[in-house]
Amino acid sequence: MNKIKDEKRIMELEYKLICDFIKLRGELGLSQQKMADEVGVVREMIAVIENRKKHPQINTLIKILEPFGYTLSITKIKEEDNEK
Repeated sequence: MNKIKDEKRIMELEYKLICDFIKLRGELGLSQQKMADEVGVVREMIAVIENRKKHPQINTLIKILEPFGYTLSITKIKEEDNEK
C-alpha cells in the first residue's frame, strides 16, 4: 500500500469505530452527558470523540466502554478489505 491509501484506510477504520461508538451509545439509550457521568469523564470528551475533533487514545476508549461491558479488540482484516 502507498502512503495515501494507508492514510485513507486508517481514516475509514477510525470513522467506522466512531460510528460504532455512537450506535452503541444510542442502543444503550444514553445521552452524551449520561454516558460521561456513568464513567467519570466530562461530556465534552464524549462529544470530541463523536465529532472526530481528536483522535481518542486507546485507554480513553477502554475506560468509556468497559463499564458497559464492551472493550476494543484486534480483528483480522478480511482479504477484500485489505485490497481497498
